Order: sequence, then structure tokens, then C-alpha cells
Amino acid sequence: MAGELILRKKETTLDKIRKYYLKGPDKVTLSDNQEKIRLKLYKAWNLLCNYHSKEQAMNVLFNDGCSRAQAYRYVNDSMSVFGDVFKNQIEAKRYLIEEDLMRLQQRAIKNGDGDLELRVLAQRIKLGNFNKDNDINFDPEKLQAQTYIIKADPAALEIIRQRGDGGLFDFNMVDSENIPFQEVKEVDDDEE
Repeated sequence: MAGELILRKKETTLDKIRKYYLKGPDKVTLSDNQEKIRLKLYKAWNLLCNYHSKEQAMNVLFNDGCSRAQAYRYVNDSMSVFGDVFKNQIEAKRYLIEEDLMRLQQRAIKNGDGDLELRVLAQRIKLGNFNKDNDINFDPEKLQAQTYIIKADPAALEIIRQRGDGGLFDFNMVDSENIPFQEVKEVDDDEE
């Protein structure tokens, strides 16, 4: 390994907390400070899960003794570690509404109510974002065969002309410049 340069990524507290949740508390130990931060992140996420807005969650953390900027970071970091609660809630609500609309459409079909069936279908189209404006336009020209012009070094072209029968070409014989280099090896902390 002599002469190799090894790069290490510095593991942040947030990375360590993520690892704690992914691998488990028995495999990852947190320092006392990291544990305090983990609990703050968990508290922020719990507040968001219990229908508090970001601002309300920040105010609760601020009242616990954090600065306003730190409370803001805790709320954003909690969403980074645990996921965006607001986005998940919107998707869940959309799914539940879609289910209700399907049941209503089935009842309309069963009762022979064509008008209600069409209105429900229109709502499902609107909910599913199947608007004409949002459709992905298929462009068959992008799948057509393309012709690319590649300019080669004159020495490489001469080698190709000499071997007109095709087959193997050794372009290493072309006069090229060797550049000194040093191999860089990247090592994660998990591999140690």
C-alpha cells in the first residue's frame, strides 16, 4: 500500500444518526452529544407526525432551549433522516380519496347511474393528474438510428488503413505521452 493516497469522508453527526437507525443501537454507539441531537430530531419528527406545522415544531424546540436557527435545522434534519411527513400525508390522502371514488363509481355502475359514474370518473382523472397538459409526449424521432462522426488521430487512422482486413488494432503503438499519476483509493469507515 505504499505510495497510495487514501481519501476518507468525514462522518457527520447526521450520518452517524442515520447509521444508528439503519444498523441498530447495538451496532452503532452514539456519543452523549449525538444522543441528545438524536432525541431532538426524534422529537421534531414526532411533532410533525402529530399534525404540527414546521413552525409549531420549531417553536416547541425553541421553548426547550434551542436557538431558532438550531430548531429549524433539527426540523429539517429530522425530515432528512425519517422522511418528509407532509409529502407522505398528501400521498396517503390521495390514495384514500382514490379508494373512496372507486367505491362510489362501483355503486354508480351497480345502480345504473351513468351521470354519477361520469362525474366520479372525471374526479379520478383529475386526482390522478391524467390531464392532457401533463401527458408525456412520445417523440419517435428520438428512437431513430443516429449517425455520429468521430474524428480520430491521424496516426490511429494510418494503423487502421494498414490493417484493412479488420480485426484487432493495437493503438498502444501510437506515439502518445505518458503522464505520471498516483492511484487514489477511496475507503469508507465501514470497511475498516
